[in-house]
Amino acid sequence: MTTQLDRVEYLHRLKLWAGAGAWEPLLHQEVPDGDWFMWLMEAGRGAGKTATASHYVQRHLDGPPCISQAVPHRVALIAPTLGDAIESAALTDMALTRLNPDAKFTQQAGGSMVRWPGGSQVRLFGTHSREDVERLRAGGNRCLVWAEELATWRYLDEAWKQMMFGLRLGPSPRVIATTTPKARPVYKALREQADIVTHATTLDNPNLNQAQKDRLMELYAGTSIGLQELQGQMVDEAEGALWTYELIETGRMDQPDSVGRTVVAVDPPGGVTEAGIIVACLLPSCPCGGARPPHFGVLYDASGKLSPEAWGARTVEMYYTYQADRVLGENNFGGDMVEAVIRQADPDVSYANVRASRGKRLRAEPIKALYEQGRVHHLTPLPELEEEMVQWVPDQSEWSPNRVDALVWALTDLSGRKTRTKLQGWQTDATLRKQAGV
Repeated sequence: MTTQLDRVEYLHRLKLWAGAGAWEPLLHQEVPDGDWFMWLMEAGRGAGKTATASHYVQRHLDGPPCISQAVPHRVALIAPTLGDAIESAALTDMALTRLNPDAKFTQQAGGSMVRWPGGSQVRLFGTHSREDVERLRAGGNRCLVWAEELATWRYLDEAWKQMMFGLRLGPSPRVIATTTPKARPVYKALREQADIVTHATTLDNPNLNQAQKDRLMELYAGTSIGLQELQGQMVDEAEGALWTYELIETGRMDQPDSVGRTVVAVDPPGGVTEAGIIVACLLPSCPCGGARPPHFGVLYDASGKLSPEAWGARTVEMYYTYQADRVLGENNFGGDMVEAVIRQADPDVSYANVRASRGKRLRAEPIKALYEQGRVHHLTPLPELEEEMVQWVPDQSEWSPNRVDALVWALTDLSGRKTRTKLQGWQTDATLRKQAGV
């Protein structure tokens, strides 16, 4: 039985669909001419990437059949996570289901998909885990792929290969890839394969709130993150940075079933900078093999531009969410301020102050060595942390890398290097390993 809510939703979609039929793309949203195989649209936040791809897919689904009359088209929408794919397919105002009132989003044993009028199918995939990649392998063949936020696919190399193996239906298989660019080696290689690369910036979309665009430009114009996220330009690794994307990529893997000792490290913000909040753990039995144990996992980056009350509450939230053993707070310039903020949020948290007796480079280089040894693994997508890692040049950067600082504190503690803390005193590598059960 159709409910009033169903009818309201249907009318809303009908209105959007009617407008979509007369959709006039902006200059940067126009489909390129020619017989191309891969169109890569690099653009800043809010430039209209999703609208561009949705309307292109809609036009394809409404066009001449690629396969048969029963199922004219089989399309794949692949995103960083399955949730992201569902959002692009069914939740945003420019989602596929909003462009045709008779399109139906379904979730069933065979996976999530949009069923288009006439029998065409758009299957939805994520790229967050190895299991997601396997679903791509078993997800059937297709005539068109929409690769959403391509540069942020976690298992980019493996997922792209499985996508390509299945892209072989119809007279002219194609890929439309939309993304904010990232200077990852695999992405840069894929970018070279594109037949057409187009660009757009946040400012190119006249439908965005002008006051917010002005605010964003005031905050981030002239910065590397502004170039990337607003201008849609690729910001490469800084010359002299300790870390490279290649070094980070080699240690990327899924989170194992169990982890060892876990800590939350917080580096308080100075002025208008961010508070660095990083969750990391020991990996008593690392499935990657190779380098000698112990191995370490980076679980989550909860950093952000937050008030003291907010970063204190978020740190405590991470402590309980990940069942951490301790919170580590850097207190060089804040005295006991960090501990006071944490205690105000929760007086029962296990907490230790850490104080830097050496410069940032000297603290960071031993942690970089752990990456080079293949002993540090990023277990979840950490784009902001990784961007900071490849942009920070010790002794040259004018900004303080709070995310990197928190990462260094966490891995220094977990690796058992001698660290003076208010609660621990001097601890040896062997003692910490024994405590962690490694």
